[in-house]
Amino acid sequence: MVLQTRNRSFLQAFLLLLLCTSTSHGTEQEAGSLLRWKSTLLLANGGDEPSSPLLSWLATKRTCSWRSIMCDATGRVAELSLPSAGLHGTLSALGLAAFSALTKLDLRNNICGSIPANISSLTYLDLSQNSLSGELPDTLPSTSQRMRYLNLSANGLNKLTGVIPPDLFMNWPEITSFYAQNNSLAGSIPPEISNVSKLQTLFLHRNNLYGKITVEIGRVASLWRFMLSCNSFTGPIPHSVGNLTSLVLLGIFCNNLIGKIPLEIANLTALESLDLDTNQLEGEVPQALSALQSLEFLDISNNKFSDVIPYLNTRKLLAISLANNSFTGVFPIVLCQQSCLQILDLSNNKLYGKLPRCLRNMQDLLFIDLSSNAFSGNVQMSKNFNLSLESVHLANNGLNGGFAHVLKRCRRLLILDLGENKFSDTIPSWIGFSNPLLRVLILRSNMLHGSIPWQLSQLSFLQLLDLSGNSFIGIDLSSNYLSGDIPPEFTKFVGLRFLNLSRNHLSGGIPKDIGNLVILETLDLSLNELSGSIPSGISELMSLNLLNLSNNHLSGEIPTGSQLQTLVDPSIYSNNFGLCGFPLDIACSDGSNSTAALFGHSHAQEIEALIWYYSVLAGLTFGFSLWSGPLLLFKSWRVAMFSCVDHIQDRAAKWIFAI
Repeated sequence: MVLQTRNRSFLQAFLLLLLCTSTSHGTEQEAGSLLRWKSTLLLANGGDEPSSPLLSWLATKRTCSWRSIMCDATGRVAELSLPSAGLHGTLSALGLAAFSALTKLDLRNNICGSIPANISSLTYLDLSQNSLSGELPDTLPSTSQRMRYLNLSANGLNKLTGVIPPDLFMNWPEITSFYAQNNSLAGSIPPEISNVSKLQTLFLHRNNLYGKITVEIGRVASLWRFMLSCNSFTGPIPHSVGNLTSLVLLGIFCNNLIGKIPLEIANLTALESLDLDTNQLEGEVPQALSALQSLEFLDISNNKFSDVIPYLNTRKLLAISLANNSFTGVFPIVLCQQSCLQILDLSNNKLYGKLPRCLRNMQDLLFIDLSSNAFSGNVQMSKNFNLSLESVHLANNGLNGGFAHVLKRCRRLLILDLGENKFSDTIPSWIGFSNPLLRVLILRSNMLHGSIPWQLSQLSFLQLLDLSGNSFIGIDLSSNYLSGDIPPEFTKFVGLRFLNLSRNHLSGGIPKDIGNLVILETLDLSLNELSGSIPSGISELMSLNLLNLSNNHLSGEIPTGSQLQTLVDPSIYSNNFGLCGFPLDIACSDGSNSTAALFGHSHAQEIEALIWYYSVLAGLTFGFSLWSGPLLLFKSWRVAMFSCVDHIQDRAAKWIFAI
């Protein structure tokens, strides 16, 4: 009995010793593979960054003490995690066959090359945001039957190519997440996808996939995030999608899908985001969408939907985009009941009528776009209208009346586009102070009038200002910090009577089409940094009576013209050291058109005329005296002259009668 116990203890000790020897040999082999791989890598900043995990990878230390390494109970490497570690190299030297216990490999945002073939023990593989290239290996599905998480997304400039191996879904029954978006994968979704009953996330968007969406997708009942956007899928949305009752996210936008939205979509009661925009879907939008009580994001824009906007009785919606379709009817009052709504885009449809007062109920609204419809009437919004608005687009409608003064209280406003309407008001001065964050202001093609208020210059964040196509008579943006070129759009304000951009930091040239402002009376561009020549078109401003171009860097000859010649004060061109010509006392290189030249030439002409006049006068006087002197002094000369005159008269009379 004692002998048997001793034998059993000896056997256990022998087996333990054998195991330790095997483990020791395995860890040495793993350490050698890791160190060889490290030697092939190019590390950011030479690997000397204190945060670099590879600094701890030393042969003198145990592998399990290295950073980014986790071992199992036997001391073998179980996890290798080096995300965004600044590595530059491939996986070919790693020798994954040496890591029999490795279950997790995370090398995202590091490497290039191809996907390794031998990953037999892995359950978690993340090679996303790298520069991997080549096709998905045919052997990939057979390498690890235990794979649960696979992320190959966003592989840089090289991108993964090829098709999705059908065996991938046959041999990975345990997979729950598959990410392969932002690559160049081609082909269709294999029908074998029906075998992955535990799949929860399938992201294949932004590839080159094509064909019809397989109806087998409806058998993956566990799916709750499904993205196929920005591919080339065709055909209708399969009715089997209605079987995916766990679905929370469905994105199939930017494809070539046709037909109608299937009624079975009403079964997706857990759905929070539905994005079908930029396809060829058509017909009526089913009222079944109202059954999606969890829906927060709805985008069916850029399709061919028609008829009236459906009744959306969902109260959790945060964003709705129905833009670029053919919806008709008036503004749907039911949308005003979406009290949580932050984004509303109904632009480019065929909606008409007045904007309802109930818009004031949408107190969380940040973005509203109703442009390119046929809305009309005044913009009648309550003074309690949402003060959190950041972007308002009402362009290209038939809206009229005065300016929407309710916007005075929207201090967070960034974009205001009221262009191409029939607003007939002045621009309120408060806009420069009440909307201090405004970056875009578009009021073009209305019937606005009066002066453009100087308060607009207080909009220090303004990047785009379009006031063309109105009836403004003046602009005063002087004494600001405006820089860059004078926008050529200013020359489109043909009704402008005064323009003052003085005391800024404007550079470049004076717009060459300045002559378009035919009724301009006042132009002040002084104290800027303008350069180049004065365009000849400025001589076409026949109403100009006040001009100031002083203190710039203008050069060349000052244009001449009937109206410009009346502006004789040289100070209007002063401190432009390259200018010459009238009214400056600086001759141009050809010696013409300076004040001295003009007046010198005129003075010389006057002297020459006087000399000619007096010479002719003297000659006439002298000649007359020679002829008349003898007549006065000698009687015989007088008798002879009168006799001669009588003789000539007689001969002339005979000749006339003879005719």
